[in-house]
Amino acid sequence: MYNTILFDVDDTLLDFKAGELICLEQTIKALGIQYTPALEARYLTINAGLWEAFEAGKIPRDQIFTRRFTQLFAELKVDADGLAAEKSYHKRLDQQAIVLPHVPETLEALRDYRLYIVSNGIEPVQHARLTKAKLIDYFADIFVSDVIGAPKPTVAFFDYVTKRIPHFNARQTLIVGDSLTSDVQGGLNAKIDSVWFNPHLLPNRTTITPVYQLSEFSDLTKIVAE
Repeated sequence: MYNTILFDVDDTLLDFKAGELICLEQTIKALGIQYTPALEARYLTINAGLWEAFEAGKIPRDQIFTRRFTQLFAELKVDADGLAAEKSYHKRLDQQAIVLPHVPETLEALRDYRLYIVSNGIEPVQHARLTKAKLIDYFADIFVSDVIGAPKPTVAFFDYVTKRIPHFNARQTLIVGDSLTSDVQGGLNAKIDSVWFNPHLLPNRTTITPVYQLSEFSDLTKIVAE
């Protein structure tokens, strides 16, 4: 029986991908650069690779933000300041709070459980976005990698979290997120059951196996009721 649920934020509670593309297009056009499908696709590839390197402990988090636009502009031979673009993009992105379907009513149905945020992000930004989305009051605490000093899925991240949750019991805890390499692997590292939120029914081409898989967020209530 579960009594504690750990939630990722981006693409689990909030539609980060939708907000990301809106902000990316606004940032690129503000620089006077033509926004094309090829540019968008290349940015997403560069960004994903940097995040994967960070989660694997290969680069510090700051390098994601200093490298992604700089690398994009260099590859596309665009004369623009990558660091200035990052600052503009991040300012826009920090204000995005698009709630995914069925999240509010599902969190409301889970009010009797102990709910926490576990995120690879910036604590003030995630707090502000969850507040804007009117979700913040559902959570007893927010645990974010920039404060912890280690990312999901590391043991260090989850050691920090579990030591700060009163009466923590791994067998009574569930982690919910959209990332196999961050959330589900984090659950494996912390010996916590995991839920892979996979609304688009993407194939799992990794060796990382979640305990549960959901395509509808509202079905989480059925899992915790088992």
